[in-house]
Amino acid sequence: MLVRAVTALIFIPLIVAAVYLGGLFSLALVLLLGLISINEFYNLMARKEFHPAYWVGNFFTAFFIIFAYYGLNRYWEPTHSAILTGAALVTMIATLFLERPKEAIVDIAVTLLGMIYIGWFFSYFLFIQALTPHGGYLLFLMATIWALDIVAYVVGSKLGRRKLFPSVSPNKSVEGAIAGFIFCIIAAWIFGYYAGFDQMHSLILGGIIGIVAQLSDLVESLIKRDVGVKDASQLLPGHGGILDRMDSFIFTAPVVYYYLVWVILR
Repeated sequence: MLVRAVTALIFIPLIVAAVYLGGLFSLALVLLLGLISINEFYNLMARKEFHPAYWVGNFFTAFFIIFAYYGLNRYWEPTHSAILTGAALVTMIATLFLERPKEAIVDIAVTLLGMIYIGWFFSYFLFIQALTPHGGYLLFLMATIWALDIVAYVVGSKLGRRKLFPSVSPNKSVEGAIAGFIFCIIAAWIFGYYAGFDQMHSLILGGIIGIVAQLSDLVESLIKRDVGVKDASQLLPGHGGILDRMDSFIFTAPVVYYYLVWVILR
């Protein structure tokens, strides 16, 4: 707990500052997190004796994120889809040079999965960032997920009795998940005031985040369980890898973004 707390106290202020300052600071932050995460993901796949095309995945992960920063928000979707189509084509062609014809389908699949799971979904952080001055909506998302994770971890470790998904993540409990969900709604109601949401939208977003963030976390746990490791890497003392710390955000960011633009900002 002490190591986890010290690591968080070092990095959280830096992350919050980068989001608040925006611009190239937020781009650099998301790009750094994305490139580390894609390589952690591909390293996990390598443990399964798959051979993802690292250079293709890194290139398009960076491309998605940089495009999200420079793209015009209201016109991004068709172009974003075109980029993903191009990424799929390049991946399939690049597999010719891996010289693994009997495993080509798997190599293509894991390379594309990494680009979508990391590059595509991480780009939504910058789309959310661009919706408000000083990244107010993104800070709201970060604060609510951090509150959820902390409460779920503490309650689960102290009071957890019933396993949530023992075949996927043996340490997660029903009690921790429920406590995290409830506190996520409370945190959303509190932080929503500073983000400029009315109470109804704050509570709805809290419920959405409380469910999707935990499912997103479980999916990353499923990947690690399949590989047979506890953490994606040992980069962050007490926390594992960057992917381990971003797992709750990966699915949540796109869902929250579309709620913001389709419901709140329409």
